[in-house]
Amino acid sequence: MAKPASLFSFGFLTLNLQFALVTAIAALFFAFSGYLVHLGVSPATAGFIISADALAALVVQPLITPLIHSGTVRYWLCGGSLLLSAALFMIGNVTSVPLLVAGRLLQGAGFICVLASLITMIVRFIPPDMSGRAFGWVSLIRLIPYAIIPSFFDLMKIAPSSFGAVLNIAALAALVPALALALPLPRQAVDQESPRPPGLSGMLDSLRSPAVLMLLLSTLLFFCSYSAIFFYLKQFGTGRGITNSSLFFTIATVVMIIVRLCGGWLFDRYSKVLMCVAGLLAAAVCYALLPLSSGRMFFILAGLSGLGWGIAMPLQAAVMFDISTPQSRGMNQNLLIVMMQGGFFLGPFLGGQLISGSGFGALFGCLAAVTFAALFMMAGVGYYSSTPPSSI
Repeated sequence: MAKPASLFSFGFLTLNLQFALVTAIAALFFAFSGYLVHLGVSPATAGFIISADALAALVVQPLITPLIHSGTVRYWLCGGSLLLSAALFMIGNVTSVPLLVAGRLLQGAGFICVLASLITMIVRFIPPDMSGRAFGWVSLIRLIPYAIIPSFFDLMKIAPSSFGAVLNIAALAALVPALALALPLPRQAVDQESPRPPGLSGMLDSLRSPAVLMLLLSTLLFFCSYSAIFFYLKQFGTGRGITNSSLFFTIATVVMIIVRLCGGWLFDRYSKVLMCVAGLLAAAVCYALLPLSSGRMFFILAGLSGLGWGIAMPLQAAVMFDISTPQSRGMNQNLLIVMMQGGFFLGPFLGGQLISGSGFGALFGCLAAVTFAALFMMAGVGYYSSTPPSSI
């Protein structure tokens, strides 16, 4: 069976462009809270509307993951694109809270169908010896829109009242993945999998693998910590009197982009497990030191956090690719995203309880401990994996 001659095949590039498009659509919603204020929605209600899409994705993805495979993926991509487009149009043209909630739930369901389909397709264009570079590029493509879209809104001076019109344009753009199905993809992209769905039995077989299970748990723990930092760091910085504490994530994002642009080739040259452990260690140390930081130290930790995140995120996906059979690679990548969604649900929820009960010191201490646990789980992946350590 023929393999792609290089990482940057036509199929890999085409699917990455679609990743960039759907991620850009998701990034538009950084301005959603301002639009809800414009509509007169109360902050408490707005919070639920904003989070409704993640709730839908968390429920839908475990259900659809065993059903998506090479024989059905195009149907899921087309259906998800149509659902996402309809949801965006709905959100941009309704004003009542129940309809906005319904639109966000549909958006989350459509988005996760598209994302799961693209992941299932793209793993079949990744040469086995280039998984580190491949997922470095995929994660970079998914990161860039979040750095560009907010600045674009400021540059174009798009008012909250115009957000509905923006969503109408986005609704048309959401149809592009469905239209792209007309493009002929190389046959090698569909011959690496059985045309049969993995089903529940296939998913259970994956979960019986200690290496796969430990990697899923490591990902859940890592994103619990990351999401808590994402949502609560500005509140911490403001309370400590740190000026421009939002620069923490600007610095971290820049470092993450540099790591993935300049260091991706290292991901396949050295042990992915050990490099991922090093990234998790850097993140854990940063979390432990944050309560002690102020001024310049705070922003140095931002750079170190970005280094840790920039290494750990793509390598968790790359290691999952390496330890999975060709038939289960797409399904296992989607299981990783379920863990990410779970982390983004549990991290902010439990973090809020810790802050209200014991303050930020307890929060960051727990986040460091949780990330150390993720580190040990990741080390266990290398121990239990049937893949020779030199190739992990």
